Formats: sequence, structure tokens, C-alpha cells
Amino acid sequence: MILESIAFSGIVVAFMCIALLFSKNKNVSSDYYLIVWLLVGAANLVYYLFPFLLSERLQPFGFALPVLSMGMLYLYVISITFNIPFRFGYLIKHSVFFMGYNLFFIVVSTFYSQIGFKNSIPYFIEKDQNGMLNLMTFPMAVVPVVYIVLCFLALRKYQKMLPEYYSALEKINLNWLKYIIVSLIILFIGVFCMIALGTRTDIIPFDKIFRIVAVVQSGYLFCIVFFSLRQSLVFHQQGKLDMNNVAAKEEKINILDKNGSDTVSQKLLKFMETEKPYLDEELSLQKLSSLMNISTHQLSQTINQALHTNFYKFVNAYRIEEVKKKLRDPEFEKYSILGIAFESGFNSKSTFNKIFKEETGMTPSEFKKS
Repeated sequence: MILESIAFSGIVVAFMCIALLFSKNKNVSSDYYLIVWLLVGAANLVYYLFPFLLSERLQPFGFALPVLSMGMLYLYVISITFNIPFRFGYLIKHSVFFMGYNLFFIVVSTFYSQIGFKNSIPYFIEKDQNGMLNLMTFPMAVVPVVYIVLCFLALRKYQKMLPEYYSALEKINLNWLKYIIVSLIILFIGVFCMIALGTRTDIIPFDKIFRIVAVVQSGYLFCIVFFSLRQSLVFHQQGKLDMNNVAAKEEKINILDKNGSDTVSQKLLKFMETEKPYLDEELSLQKLSSLMNISTHQLSQTINQALHTNFYKFVNAYRIEEVKKKLRDPEFEKYSILGIAFESGFNSKSTFNKIFKEETGMTPSEFKKS
């Protein structure tokens, strides 16, 4: 009863989150992909708790829902990282395998040998054909792992691009999502171990296997809902990487001549010294280019090619110099080091300490004493 209650709470949380997302004044693409993933996840939990709701012929649709769930999770990942638009074509594309897999199950059950389901696990009713059954269920192990790898690669690409566009990364680096995705591999390994133990031994009760899976899946659902809603607020304030901008950056050619590059870099350095835009903790490449009235591509190219650095290092070097200046200033003697860091544009203690150590070779405390 406890397992069923936890799994059922996952269904309730999923629909509460969906209602909350629909109540927003303005939804972004990632919100809609999250809604679709939540619907699939809730359907999966319903199937694990109430498999009798599907007829014998439709049981494969419930059995294959984890594959569809991972496809929808992948769409959510690339939407929250690179802001891809919400399109039904994408949903259909990543549902093709799910539909084809179920059609294959139905065809085999109709023309080869009838397949039944016991506690959500398939088996051949008329005769024992473990080899054929293993071949049919093998994609359930492989396809989700492929999607997990794709999610991980998308996140790695996103995190690699962030320093080119933002001066503060801690709130938008999506490390929480990377940890969840990596742990999904452990989940799938655990699920197949449980199925193997439950079907071949008495260590795990056969009828409890997918109840336990449902509880674990509910835990993942709780985590993704919590962090997604919190991350949505941050992205609403700071914006996201645009896939078109990323592609343009990767494909752009050197359009600045030497004189043009020197002119823009001198204008940039003067602007940083006089206007001190780095004091804004949410300063981004787009925001700075708007303040200077030049294109983001031109500004990015100047920082990368003329100044031989990236936006993140460029801006935070100014923040470190501002901190050092204030640490030497008697007027700031009553301020804590962290207070001075926040006054200088940093919004994270750990980020400040890390960058300060990299730039000066000392901790902030050691620098102040010296």
C-alpha cells in the first residue's frame, strides 16, 4: 500500500504541475515539452498501478511508455538548453519508434504466437520462447540509453557554449539536470536487474517489480518538476541560448578586418572602464551588445579574436579588479569580502572564490591580508 501511495502521489504532482504551467501568463517552448513529458510520465505511472485498464492487445502500449517518456525528456532537454520551438512534428518524430514497436508487438501476437502480460511483463502464452522474447524486449533497454546519451551530449554542448554568452553561470548551467540524466542509466540497469531477479528468483516479489519502479520514477518526477519550475524563473529573467545564434556563431566567418577589430575592441575597453556594466550580475553578451549598440556577433568576435578570451572570463576579470580595488580602499574596510564581491557584480560565493584564485593565485582572504 505504501508503494502504491507514493506512485499515486507522483501522478497527482504531475497533474498539479501541468495545471500550474497552463496557468502561466506566457509559456515558453520548454514549458510545453515539459507538459508532454509529464503527461507521458503520469500515464506510465497509471499503467504500473492499474495495468488492467488496458486490454491484452493494448498492453504493449503501456509496456513501451518508458521509451516514449525518454524521447519526450530529450525534447525537453534541447528546448530548455537551446530554446527549440514547440512543434508537433518533433513530437511525432520522437514517437515513431514507440508506435512502430507497439505495432510489431501486435503483429507478432496476431500472426506468430500470442503474447500475454503478467504484472506488466510480456510472455508467450502458448509456448516458452525466451530467445524471441529477449529479442523483442531488447530495444526497451537500448533505446532509452541512446536518448540518455543524446541528452547528456546536448547538455555538454550547452555548458560549453555558456561562457561565450553569459558572465554568471551557476544558476543556468543545468548541472542538476545532468546529474538526473546520468543517474537514469543507473535506474535502467536497476530496473532490468529487478526484472531478472523477480522473474528468475524469489528475492524480489514478482508482483512488486513495477510497483518499485513506479516509486523510483515518481522520485525522478518530483526532482524534475521542482528543479524545472525553479529553473524556469531563472531563465525567464536571464534568457536562454538561441539555437540560431549558436549555429550562426559556429558557422560565421571572420568579417572584421584589422582596423575594424581594433576600433570595436577600443570602444569595448573604454565602455567597460567608464560605464562599468560588469557590476550588473546578470550581464550577458546580448545585454552588453545592446548597451553598446553593436551586434552580438561583432562583439563576440571582438572578444574572441581581438582580445583572445571569452565573454565569461572577460567580464569576470573586470569584477576581480573591482574587488581588489575595493579591498585596498579604506572606505570598504567594514564590508565583508563576500559583500564586496556582490557589490562588484558576482552573485555566487563559490564562483567568486574560484575565479579570484584563478586570477590572482590567492584566496580573497590571503589577498586582503597581503
